[in-house]
Amino acid sequence: MKTTLIDNDLTLAVEDAIPASPVYAPEEILALAVCASPNGSRDAGDLALLHAARERGITLPYAQRENSWEAPSRERPYSTAVLKAADKTDASPFMVARGNLKALEKLCEVSSLEKERMNKAFEEHSPSGFEPVAVAVHRSGAPWRLLGVVPMHAMRDVRRLSMAKANFRYFHVWDWPLRVLHWTWVLCIIGLSATGICIAEGWFLKMGDLHGAFQFGTLRFVHYALGWILVVVMMLRFSCFFMASNKYQSFRALFPVSRQEWKDLYATAVDYLFARSYDGPRYIGHNPLQQWTYTGVYVLFTTMVVTGLALYALYEPRHWFYRWFMPLNDLIGIPYVRLVHLIGMWCFIIFAMIHVYLSILSGNVDRDGTISSMFSGGRWLRKGVKFRDE
Repeated sequence: MKTTLIDNDLTLAVEDAIPASPVYAPEEILALAVCASPNGSRDAGDLALLHAARERGITLPYAQRENSWEAPSRERPYSTAVLKAADKTDASPFMVARGNLKALEKLCEVSSLEKERMNKAFEEHSPSGFEPVAVAVHRSGAPWRLLGVVPMHAMRDVRRLSMAKANFRYFHVWDWPLRVLHWTWVLCIIGLSATGICIAEGWFLKMGDLHGAFQFGTLRFVHYALGWILVVVMMLRFSCFFMASNKYQSFRALFPVSRQEWKDLYATAVDYLFARSYDGPRYIGHNPLQQWTYTGVYVLFTTMVVTGLALYALYEPRHWFYRWFMPLNDLIGIPYVRLVHLIGMWCFIIFAMIHVYLSILSGNVDRDGTISSMFSGGRWLRKGVKFRDE
């Protein structure tokens, strides 16, 4: 259950508490988090926790001892307070701590296995900008115990541009040579697809002068020239892998290799399929699905170049360069070389349509500057959102 509280220009959301162990109930953790607030607090975060408890119908069974609340500090990023059962006069008081998860894990001496279990349980909330508010208790004669976390998210309502910059971070992602090569590639693909369809279909020959014109030859020349421009663009693009100014453009960005990236590959594919990109894992550069897709595009491009040069070699079979591609025609046959080249063209067209659709989807749903980054080179990303490749 998600509850939302609007306090002036702040919007705060609270999700159900996540227990560190099945022994603890989410309602108990949330109640302790509320009771750990200073008495009479008007802080927006404290009010959001109180609102979440009321919306869930949770009663507050603890009372805070007067003047027992201690504020967090830089050295100790969590607050403490002394609580006692409100309906029992003979109940023993105990201490409660609320604040930074890592600090409380260290205080409670949580094992690495328990840390991993807690991080995995909170994982689905991290991409949406939620932060864990950890709760721990210390009873007489017992060590500190970590009960769990309450996922909270705060977002400020931006009314002026000067306020917006305070909520976002700027990341330079794409260098200007890469952006120029990207848009040159786009123009080449459009030209190659248009001329390729005309060459494959031949319907344009029915137009104009059918006797003295050199339309087909001119068309083939344009197609061939654009193909060589694309080859040069891709050679320069590969050089950018080794001269990139950041890790988001390096050769490593082509291949997801870690276990986490493979998990994110599946999660991203599902989110894209159901148009839920806001819930997916966040990446500043290419996510794992994009990495493998662009790797596949480079393989497809290489196939298109080889089959295209093999077809052109039929007109220059003795040329020292083109004769290297003639064996392909002999190996699988000229019709199949042409068929592979034609299928590759349609794969490029389908990829372009999906690429544009997902870019618009990501730009409009996530609001993360996906499209504008290919013009400006950078992205303004909201503070508090976790990115896998940061």
